[in-house]
Amino acid sequence: MSNKMLWHAFIACIALLSGAVNASDHWNHTGGEESSAAHVYVFNRDDDRLRVALFIDGEFVDSREVSSESEAEFGIYNLEGEHSFTITWWDEDTRKSYETSVVMVVKNATPVTLYTEKNDAPEKFYLTVLVKNDNERDLDVCLYIDDKFERCTNAKKSSMTEAGKIKLERGMHNISVHWRDPETEIEYRKSRRVDLIRDDAVVLYAPKGVAFKKGASSRAQISDASQAPSQPSQSSPKKEAANNLSTNSSETRSSITSPKTVELSTLKTTRQAVDRVEEWQNRTSNDLYIYAFIIALAVYLLFRS
Repeated sequence: MSNKMLWHAFIACIALLSGAVNASDHWNHTGGEESSAAHVYVFNRDDDRLRVALFIDGEFVDSREVSSESEAEFGIYNLEGEHSFTITWWDEDTRKSYETSVVMVVKNATPVTLYTEKNDAPEKFYLTVLVKNDNERDLDVCLYIDDKFERCTNAKKSSMTEAGKIKLERGMHNISVHWRDPETEIEYRKSRRVDLIRDDAVVLYAPKGVAFKKGASSRAQISDASQAPSQPSQSSPKKEAANNLSTNSSETRSSITSPKTVELSTLKTTRQAVDRVEEWQNRTSNDLYIYAFIIALAVYLLFRS
């Protein structure tokens, strides 16, 4: 039973290998002269040996090394009609990958030649970055090139320090240094754009930062107080506020005492009115008594006669 299983496994392996060979032979030309096929060649124009990969209709076919200024045959592939041929390679000089393509109509035996391009390494120059520390203490400054961290160094107080010497490609670069004030904990940054066309140097300045000293606040308050009378623009609002406060206080006092004054005046007026009414009533009652006496006397004299 085990021998049969081994035999079936062996047959399966043979079938898999046969399928793989047939898949690779899909591109290889094995027919007669009348069959349509593409003969693919690659010519390397670069001054370095390159590893070149071949793709047909977007599918990877083969990869080979091609010497500088030489041609290599990649193979013969069974094709007919229009097809695209692409090669890709990596250039160590530029640290980049490249590719080139060509579309060909394959009829009978059609040669297809693809060329790599020559890419020279870009020119590089040395840039020396100097930091002028105007502070009265040493600073730890960090150098950034094109927003990428390079290194940190200690910049001595009141002196010039080399922050770094970097080899860069020709062209524009953004140079910046960062540092933190050890006393105030405030972070500063100075930047500069440099067009590098040769070995060059650039100086970045670290000026004095904001300093906070003990007792500075109280002295500032005393100074402000002593200077207040000589500054009309600052003292006039204070005087105006004081006058407003005094006016409000007086108005408040008057608003508090005015009801009592009004009440006393009202009571006095009422008392005078009452006295006048009583006086009028007394006069009226006396007059009535007199009129009554005269009428009674007239009646008496009339009946007596």
